[in-house]
Amino acid sequence: MIITAASPKGGTGKTTLSVVMAALLAEESARVLIIDLDASCAISQCYGRILQDATSMEFLSACPENFAGIYPARKNIDIIPGNIRNMLLNNIMDTQLKISLRKSGLAHKYDYILIDPPGYWGAHLRNAVYASDVIVIPANCSRIDYEVTRLFFDTLQDCGLEGKEVFVCINASNKKTNLPGIEDMYRQEFGEFLIPYPIPYIQSLKKITDNVDYPLHAAVKQKLRAVTDHIIKGEANG
Repeated sequence: MIITAASPKGGTGKTTLSVVMAALLAEESARVLIIDLDASCAISQCYGRILQDATSMEFLSACPENFAGIYPARKNIDIIPGNIRNMLLNNIMDTQLKISLRKSGLAHKYDYILIDPPGYWGAHLRNAVYASDVIVIPANCSRIDYEVTRLFFDTLQDCGLEGKEVFVCINASNKKTNLPGIEDMYRQEFGEFLIPYPIPYIQSLKKITDNVDYPLHAAVKQKLRAVTDHIIKGEANG
């Protein structure tokens, strides 16, 4: 299964969600591959895999059959790191990542592939969308996040994504600071496409991108596992 956490807005928690999902899936002995398509290399930095010789740029632009840019990240987790030059690689087909995954055989080698794309609607995000089985849109509890999520969701529906799952996930929910009524707005707008478990604002989740080995409290892991299980089971139709 290929999963992308994506949003055309920064700061929604897509990298954090990918790190958490990778850890939870790996704990269950699943083989996980992370592909970093973002020029900021955020998720590559989480695992200490930056400025590597072979990266996602080469995976998209060179021969994928003999690709040598897969690095161990943690137990049961490998990563194809990002490249700061990815922003220059704009003349690629929207389906190039899908083709590279097929030609390389990686789609069959791993149980789960998690893609971390940049936070704007460009070639790399489109490649992630077309390569994925599941697209998760994390969204915070502000009006701008809500409006951007509506726009992005509608854009995805116009992309001809038959057979793919699309979910919206409320992130960093805090009853004291949320825009009043925002969770109800999400529920009314997205219905069955909304994951019914809002991720609460938790300080430890901010720490996990600085230290992927940071131990999460059991109650926090339980909440995040419910979100991950919902994504894996695919209970809405994209």
